[in-house]
Amino acid sequence: MEIAVWPLAGLLPETSETAALLAASVHVADALLGNSPALRTALSICLHAHVPMLLVWGRDDRCIYNDACIARLGPRHPAAFGQPLAALKCAADGDSEPVATMALDLASWSCSPVLQTGEQLGALYIGVAGSTPHVSEQRRSDSRDSFLLMLEDALQHVSDPRQIIDTSVRLLGEHLQANRCAFGLVAADGSTMHVISDHVQDMPSLQGDFPLEAAQGLRDALLENRPWFTTDAMAPGAPDYVAEQYRRSGLRASLAIPLHKHDRLVAAIGVHQRAPRRWLSAEIELVRLVVARCWESMQRAKAQQQLAANEARLRRLANTLPQIIFIADPDGRPHYFNQRWYEYTGLDRSNNEDAAWHRAHTADGLRLSEQAWSLALKGQHAFEVECELLRHDGQSRWHLVRALPVRGDDGSISEWIGTYTDIHDRRAFEQQLRESEVRFRALCETVPAMIWMADAQGDCVYWNPRWYNFTGQGEDQALDQGWWDVMHPDDAARVRHAFEQALNQRGEFLAEYRVRRHDGQYRWCIDTASPHFASDGRFLGHIGSLTDISERKHIEDATASDRAILSLITTGAPLPVVLDAIALSVEARGEIPLYCSVMVRDEVRHTLSFGSAPHFPIEYSGHFEPSPIGPEGPPCALSAHLGRQVICADIQADASFSSHHAISAAMGIAACCVTPILASNGQVLGTLNIYYDRPHLPSLREQAMARSASHLAGIVIERTRVDAKLKLSLQAETAARAQAEHANRVKDEFLATLSHELRTPLNAILGWSRLMQSDIADPANLGRGLVIIERSARAQTQIIDDLLDMSAILSGKIRLQAEHFDIAGLVRSVLELMQPTALTRKIALELDAPCDGELWFFGDAGRLQQVLTNLLSNALKFTPAGGTVRVAMDVEDERLRLCVQDTGIGIAADFLPHVFDRFRQADAGTTRRVGGLGLGLSISRQLVDLHGGSLGASSAGEGQGALFTIVLPFQHGVSDLRPASADTTHVGALPDECRDRLAGVRVLLVDDDQDSREAVMQFLMLAGAQVQAAGSVDAAEHCLANAHFDVLVSDIAMPLRDGYDLIRTVRSGRADLPRHIPAIALTAYVREEDRDRAVVAGFDAHMGKPVEPPGLVDLIERLILPTHAVRAALE
Repeated sequence: MEIAVWPLAGLLPETSETAALLAASVHVADALLGNSPALRTALSICLHAHVPMLLVWGRDDRCIYNDACIARLGPRHPAAFGQPLAALKCAADGDSEPVATMALDLASWSCSPVLQTGEQLGALYIGVAGSTPHVSEQRRSDSRDSFLLMLEDALQHVSDPRQIIDTSVRLLGEHLQANRCAFGLVAADGSTMHVISDHVQDMPSLQGDFPLEAAQGLRDALLENRPWFTTDAMAPGAPDYVAEQYRRSGLRASLAIPLHKHDRLVAAIGVHQRAPRRWLSAEIELVRLVVARCWESMQRAKAQQQLAANEARLRRLANTLPQIIFIADPDGRPHYFNQRWYEYTGLDRSNNEDAAWHRAHTADGLRLSEQAWSLALKGQHAFEVECELLRHDGQSRWHLVRALPVRGDDGSISEWIGTYTDIHDRRAFEQQLRESEVRFRALCETVPAMIWMADAQGDCVYWNPRWYNFTGQGEDQALDQGWWDVMHPDDAARVRHAFEQALNQRGEFLAEYRVRRHDGQYRWCIDTASPHFASDGRFLGHIGSLTDISERKHIEDATASDRAILSLITTGAPLPVVLDAIALSVEARGEIPLYCSVMVRDEVRHTLSFGSAPHFPIEYSGHFEPSPIGPEGPPCALSAHLGRQVICADIQADASFSSHHAISAAMGIAACCVTPILASNGQVLGTLNIYYDRPHLPSLREQAMARSASHLAGIVIERTRVDAKLKLSLQAETAARAQAEHANRVKDEFLATLSHELRTPLNAILGWSRLMQSDIADPANLGRGLVIIERSARAQTQIIDDLLDMSAILSGKIRLQAEHFDIAGLVRSVLELMQPTALTRKIALELDAPCDGELWFFGDAGRLQQVLTNLLSNALKFTPAGGTVRVAMDVEDERLRLCVQDTGIGIAADFLPHVFDRFRQADAGTTRRVGGLGLGLSISRQLVDLHGGSLGASSAGEGQGALFTIVLPFQHGVSDLRPASADTTHVGALPDECRDRLAGVRVLLVDDDQDSREAVMQFLMLAGAQVQAAGSVDAAEHCLANAHFDVLVSDIAMPLRDGYDLIRTVRSGRADLPRHIPAIALTAYVREEDRDRAVVAGFDAHMGKPVEPPGLVDLIERLILPTHAVRAALE
């Protein structure tokens, strides 16, 4: 804290003899003491004191003494002021003696150091008399002054209020040598003291709240601004509450000094002692001075803190504002800028802000600013200018510069405070706004709409030129009441109400009304307006546009009509109803009276017929229906022929329609407009005809209306036809789905039947096989078991053959092996074959033939035998015991008729049409009485069809038997006569006639399946053949290369290399292999294409598995006969 420095002049008493000399030599003292506030303060105390004081300072102990020392030391002389103590001499009693060696008659000297910022600069010596009251009082005064000097020095650099209090309390406690010294602030109501600082020595701290009500005498004294003290709390006469409280706390003496500000107790200092103490008046005065100085120092520190905070806050505010803030001197030279200035300009802080201000402006900006400053300084008024300011990147931006003068008490300008505000974007916006205004005016004058503006009261203030051209009004008339003058009277009230509502609500305005054009015709217009507001939110009025929508109104009417028609279409209304609606809509929208009809094209007859003519008399259709489409017909026929619109403004005057003049006149038709009705693909569906009762050239709008109506008519006609086709398609799809579902169901039933038919013989085969393998098998039953196994295997073979036949038939790959054969003999052999079955079932089997001779036929004997066998098998299946199955054969009209009739269960009427369907059985459930796949009749019919014949079925009903009739045409083709294939249906062991037929024949048998290989090998050995077996192609090639064989019998499907690979290798001509050996393909692949592939690969014959031993013997015998014949001839 700064120590107050008083000037030396005036410090000495008026009576001082040296006052005039010192006043004249003040500059000498100033030069000696320098700028030390502490020394100056000590000097002021020394010269002003009434007791002897001697101030010594510096390295050479320079000194000065006050007037109180003159009586002993003699008068001072200005020339001796500040001389070293050793050189200073005093002239007491006329003698001259050094002060340092002079014996003073004072009792003692007290020394107080002179400190500044902790450094001792000198010492203040105070002379005290021995025992006089005056001397004691003087000593106490000097001690107080010394303490105050020390306190002032200690607080010189302390700015924190709390630290000021702590330091003052500590120094006061140490100076008074008290056990506790405390400083407290008193609450506003005077009830509580908040002790904020204390200095304690062997006593507890008092910091915290202290209720003053606890010590009534203390509280009263403090409130009355009186010192309160106790010299000894234990002495007789002390208040009881004091004695009690002090005894508990160990106190004996205390002193409390209040401080009042503005007539209110604000603070107090308390000094406590553990021993009795008599409080001197000097001590009480010292405490009063300290509490006052503490309060003032604290308040001053708070004020300085608040001032610093306010200054920092203002500086932060200035630095955070988006504007540049500056302060200039009275002449307008800036000396302060906020942070924004340096960020924007990129300039560094300097002592010459005025020069920086000049550098930051463009040349034009500087010129404008200087001119504005000159005017402002001359007129002593506010400064304002717009100029360009250079940015740190070299770009310049426009700023608004404003400054206000700050005036002193005398009214003169002390400084200027101003701002730079970036208005670059605003100026650009204002420029754009001006340009926009120009464009707006140009737009208003050229836009094809009537633009208007109204003020906040609703009065029109602007109309663009199009309004004047449309209404024919002048500007004065239009801006007065012109708007309401040209409005249709029927619309005025409604529009006025809507506009006043928009005006009151400051909202949007929208209205449709009629406006009188300059030619007197009222035209429908739509008026839309939006509220217009100023930048400050003030309502300025409305800006609106008026557009002629007469054509749109016509279109809307037409659209509403079209929407109703489309509604009829989408709801599926009948075609005549929709066409009537279209015709009525056209008639209602005509500019003049007209009639409308719709004619529809008949795709079959290529004519037009009426679809709708709501207002035409009945005779109209009689004259024009039907109309052949072509160039010679009426206008409707010509339009349909050309596919474009035909217009005749005056039929009677048009020579091209001369043949129709009389009819047109009779019907009252004078003009017409015919429009073709087109489908989406451009096909003509009909015509839409508009007729007028007077000559008339349809306007463009009427022509467009006709095209629109014809388009709707095309939609409904095309949709009706598509719906019809879709309905048929849906019906067909439903039927196909039902058929597919039925086929799937039949297929599932067939698969179940197939599983049953395959498993039934397998059961017999596996059962008898296990019986014969058991030890308890009856030898008598072995032969019977073998017969059953063979029959079951043949049944499975027949099932597989039927499936393959049906597959070949469906794929178109089955071929007939046609030949000339005796069909009568074939019928008799089949009957003989089926006779054992008939006898077993006790059914009579009869033949009705015209003769017992031969009847030759050209066809596939095997397939016809298969057909006849199927028919007889079915007849025997469905005929109960005791029934009869008759086969009748007859020839008529070059046709052979074979009939198979039974007296069995018959065929139900509902199943009779499906009797030849694949997989169909009358009794297909699990409880059916007979087996089978349901393929036999279907295969039989297909085979008969391949012969060019027919197979039919008839039945009188259930229980009435059935009749199947085969009709075959005689074919006279040429073929080598050869006997039919031998019967291969023998059941049992190898026939005796086959034994030893292959004696001496060497056979190479190739098959990878050992069981099949051994079975065939046994059959061939029974026939007398010498057989060698091979299990692979490689083994077969080895055998052929090392031995001679007469015939090769090979399987096809084998691992690694198959039978095709073997025969190709044999036929390739290898020297070690017999190239021309007869070869038979013995395989389970039995399709027609499998047979052809085997022949193409090089095999001479093909035989399917399972093997028929007699057939295999016959085939080998046929193949080796030529070889044996050649060999016999050679021998």
